[in-house]
Amino acid sequence: MLNLEIQPPLCYNLSMSVFTSLGILILAVLISSFLMLIPGIFANFFHHASGKYTRTKADSLSLFFILGTETMVVLGLFLIATIIWTLPPSTVNLENPILVWILAGIFFGLSLTAFFVYFRKNGQLFISRKTAATLIDRPKSIKNSSDAFVFGLMSGIPELPFTLPLYFVSILAISNVSLSPFPCAGLIIFYAILAVCPLFATHLYFRTGHNLADFLRHRLKNQTFFRIFLGLLYFILATLLIGGLIL
Repeated sequence: MLNLEIQPPLCYNLSMSVFTSLGILILAVLISSFLMLIPGIFANFFHHASGKYTRTKADSLSLFFILGTETMVVLGLFLIATIIWTLPPSTVNLENPILVWILAGIFFGLSLTAFFVYFRKNGQLFISRKTAATLIDRPKSIKNSSDAFVFGLMSGIPELPFTLPLYFVSILAISNVSLSPFPCAGLIIFYAILAVCPLFATHLYFRTGHNLADFLRHRLKNQTFFRIFLGLLYFILATLLIGGLIL
């Protein structure tokens, strides 16, 4: 006898799921684009490379730095995706109230951290003075593309508390759309490309006649804007997660 029972669709609330997931991805990319640590490291790195080497070599080293940063983002996203996709789908998704409230709490906390802690006095960022000194001195010893690649790969580590939750919720959002593996991989790579766009913008900033002092003055001048904007974006992301669960 034929089973005429109507089966539930793969995404039982598809319109909400798609729009919520899209909003989460957009906010995650925006936050990643406005985090200031890696662009600051890259600006210092390119400043030293431009002073020591020819324009061609400095551009080549900067490209390998960006490639290293891109690799870091891609590895982080795919590692989290692998972990999430090996766990039971019924527990690791944006319809799980416990998980959503935990993530929302994390993003509320990051919102306050971005506003009160991310920037210190005189435009300095949240990292310790010892870490800052290491990151400032390291570009002086970089001589080849492999050094630049590794430096770019490692430059995002101090900022992982701000980026890992974004990677996690982005993978959940991508999974929530119920895409096949290839589109999911494409979205992950697209996210990683957008995340390093600020580095290309910083490179262009230097190539249009600006220098490291201009960059630092610009960051100091707009510190209040970045603090408020980052805190607001994290807050909206937390609110969107809760709203997607309730609605």
